[in-house]
This record gives sequence, C-alpha cells and structure tokens, in this order.
Amino acid sequence: NFPILTGPYLGQKPPDKTPEIFAPGIISLEGRYELNSEFSLEGDEFYFELSTTTSEEKKKGEYFYVIMVSKRINGLWTEPEMAPFSGEYATMDFCFSPDGKRMYFTSDRPNKFESEPKNNIWYVERKGTGWSEPVILDPPVYKPEVRQGQHSLAANGTLYFRSDDDLFYAKYIDGKFAEPVILPDTVNSSYPESKPYVAPDERFLLFVRYDMPISIDGGKGLYISFRTEEGSWTQAQNTHILGSLPKFSPDGKYFFFSKGGDIYWVDAIVIYDLKPKKLK
Repeated sequence: NFPILTGPYLGQKPPDKTPEIFAPGIISLEGRYELNSEFSLEGDEFYFELSTTTSEEKKKGEYFYVIMVSKRINGLWTEPEMAPFSGEYATMDFCFSPDGKRMYFTSDRPNKFESEPKNNIWYVERKGTGWSEPVILDPPVYKPEVRQGQHSLAANGTLYFRSDDDLFYAKYIDGKFAEPVILPDTVNSSYPESKPYVAPDERFLLFVRYDMPISIDGGKGLYISFRTEEGSWTQAQNTHILGSLPKFSPDGKYFFFSKGGDIYWVDAIVIYDLKPKKLK
C-alpha cells in the first residue's frame, strides 16, 4: 500500500520557517521511531535510521538501529527497505562523504582491533548500485580507549566527530585522516557534546549539548558555532530548536532534524539567520 510518490523530496511540499514532520504517514509513522535522515547528492535516494528497540529494551537502556533507504527509480520512490550493510549489528549516525561515494556510520560490530567491540566509526563505498562491505576507520582516528561516532564531513574531507563526550576534527590529507584535534572550549563545554553537523565550507557547526537531564532528543536544544575569517570558532549559542541529529538537504535549502521519534524539516533560513551580524 505504499503510495505513488514522484518529484524531489519524496513528492513532499517544502516547508516554510515553521518546522513540519517530513513525509508523515510515509516515512514518519506513528508508533515507531525514525531519525537522522539524509538525501544522496543527486537527490534520488533518501536514507534514515529506524529504531527496532522494544519498549522493554529501552527501559534497560538498550537501543538498536538500522538504516533504511527509499530510492527514486524511473521517477517513482520505492518503499523503504533496509540497507544491505545494516541489520545484523547496530548501524547508526550515518553521513555521506563530500563526493557521495562513501557513507560513514557508527557501529559496535566485530572488528580487527577489539575482542569486545565498542562504538567505532565505519564506512562503506559505492559499488555500482550497492555498497561494499563495512570497513572500520584505522588509527589515528580510531582510539582503543574511547567510544567514537556521530560524525560529519566538510567539503574538503575534514571529519568532525564525537569522541566520548567532546567534539574533535581530523583533517583529510593525502588520502588519509590526520591526528584528531579537540575543538576549543567555545564549542566544547563541561557538558557532553555530540551529534555534530558541519557546513560544507565549515562556516558553521551544529551540535547537541546535553546541558540538562539527558533525553533522547538532547538537552535544551541544538547549539551552533560560527567560523570567523581568522579560523576560530565563536562562542556556541543555543538555536532554541529542540531536536537532534541536524542535517541539510544537498542544495542547502532545507534543514532536517529529529525530534520525539519523528523526522522534521524546515526552511534552512532559520539557521542561516543565526549568524552574528559582525560575521555577515
């Protein structure tokens, strides 16, 4: 009974400055938990995460996520199905590389470094119409002593990610990532930070700060820090958008985030307007 959907964004009417649930009754379904969505660069694939955790498992603090995908084939969007590299192990917090040829994600699947796997950063590469087998990121990004994940990549390949409770970045030089560097205290704080999104040109960084009792949607709201001409980061400010896992459409026109088990979208101007006047 999946509906006939044509056009960009699964045929949904674009929102204005008021956040709306994305594709209600199609992607965002009552009674289940969806989050962290992203379109492919060409706009013909829509990926999102789906929680398969039962209420009893949630009470125990256990969570399991899979990545789902809907594709536009011959002009029609397909019913979402599980990505081929997802399902056996938790697969979450995904993002595309700048060229769209890789997808990075967080997983606790078995790996070559650990006998008892923890959350690490993995990636798959495009292979025709499918994906390769997952590969774990090697050192120096991989660290045996910390949990890592929740990442985003700038257009130049720089990787921004969470390592334990702080945000780091690692530049991409000569085909590999350099030693990670912690972001300054204008971004990191005494509270845990997570779920970063960096603009392609690194002009701003969005993230979640758990500055109140932890909930599934974060703390008081998404925070944002802007990059100055000198390369420093401004003091992070609260966007007052209650949500998590910020993402943008490939054309930069729409802002997506997760809240209360649904995927929302809104005109991206609500984020761009937050830039301090002295930086405009």
